Amino acid sequence: MTNVLLDTQGEVAKIEKSNLKGLNIIKLLTPETVNITLEIPQTLLQIKEGGKVRVIMCTDASIEGEVDGLFLCTLYNVEKIKRGKEEKGLVYGSIGGLQVRIEGKGLHKKMKVGDKVYVGLKIL
Repeated sequence: MTNVLLDTQGEVAKIEKSNLKGLNIIKLLTPETVNITLEIPQTLLQIKEGGKVRVIMCTDASIEGEVDGLFLCTLYNVEKIKRGKEEKGLVYGSIGGLQVRIEGKGLHKKMKVGDKVYVGLKIL
């Protein structure tokens, strides 16, 4: 696995049905306080509330054999958020029109608008 930008495990805190038929909005929380929100088709991965998921973001598809789902994501907004002394990055991306939102420490330093990254999901 090369060029890893993020490798974390989290719990599925919430699954919401989207206004679009057959689409779920998955909200993951991790111990490192990385918050991840993904739009995923209901039939693609069997993700359940309370379940554990590993999320890997990298610049190449070398993780394909390690994950249950691999998606090419184009980043369209990267922001720095400062709250007191704490600094976090907020990254927005699109997987073929489906939205990805990731908030976590230092992310804005690793990624930039226009980057194409692979997002891998592994159900644990």
